[in-house]
Amino acid sequence: MPAQTGPALDYIWPVHGTVVDPFRPPTHRYGPGNRGLEFATQPGSAFWAAADGIVSFAGQVGGRLHVTVSHPDGLRVSYSGVASTSVRRGERVQQRQQLGTTGDRLHVGVRRGETYLDPAQIFGSSRSTSGQSSLGRPHLVPSSPSVYRLQLRWLHSGVGNAVL
Repeated sequence: MPAQTGPALDYIWPVHGTVVDPFRPPTHRYGPGNRGLEFATQPGSAFWAAADGIVSFAGQVGGRLHVTVSHPDGLRVSYSGVASTSVRRGERVQQRQQLGTTGDRLHVGVRRGETYLDPAQIFGSSRSTSGQSSLGRPHLVPSSPSVYRLQLRWLHSGVGNAVL
């Protein structure tokens, strides 16, 4: 993993929503998995910058809108499947600044170089002096019955471990 290029940042959760598909790293570069967190969101909801940074991409890939923000500590946070964007490539953004709006799902991924990291270990964390992050304080959000059914199916599928 490449060395950190700047000071450690405190990242915040970038959207109000329920995680319906957690991080599942692939076993190899092109293997199946989830390289981020999938949030169920209310269509048209705002999503925002998890930390200060510079927009390194804002546009379409494969017919879907994406925004990527590069941060001074070397991490890149990507927001995929957004309904609209309110930022442009090269724009400096501040933590909590709205980047756009969501559809019914928002995928958020975190990378250092080409390595995907578990966003749940970065967002809402407080970093100790050793640089290690700890998971932030969880909070409950209301959700529709269809999301609960999806969560229960995932829990009982044997795919992974989850605590709800």
